[in-house]
Amino acid sequence: MNRPDRSEAEAMADRCVNYADALAAIVYLGVSGFGIAIADPDIRGSMNLVSGWLIFGNVAFCSGISLLLVLLRRWELDLRGGEAGDARVRRYALYFYIARHCVVWLAVVQIVGLLMVSSLDLR
Repeated sequence: MNRPDRSEAEAMADRCVNYADALAAIVYLGVSGFGIAIADPDIRGSMNLVSGWLIFGNVAFCSGISLLLVLLRRWELDLRGGEAGDARVRRYALYFYIARHCVVWLAVVQIVGLLMVSSLDLR
């Protein structure tokens, strides 16, 4: 096997992992910003009119992010060439993959919860 080709594939696989991490971070930061924005009564009041669309849009967006995470994981495994590797390393890589999906879907739950609570009339 040609070693330079292998190192290039490893670099691309590592890049797939970095992209997956960045996607999870972007979703988390977006939810954090949304939570801060919804704390303002004026913004919260204006969101009541479109909260259903916001819920749908955020679920669709995070579904797309989740699909990208699946694709990036498949590409990573393909680039690594099905190497046996250490079982512990494979197990932790799987845990990180699952953790990224948890971050994305917990963000969806938080957004939906914030929108539902903000749409309540608490006067």
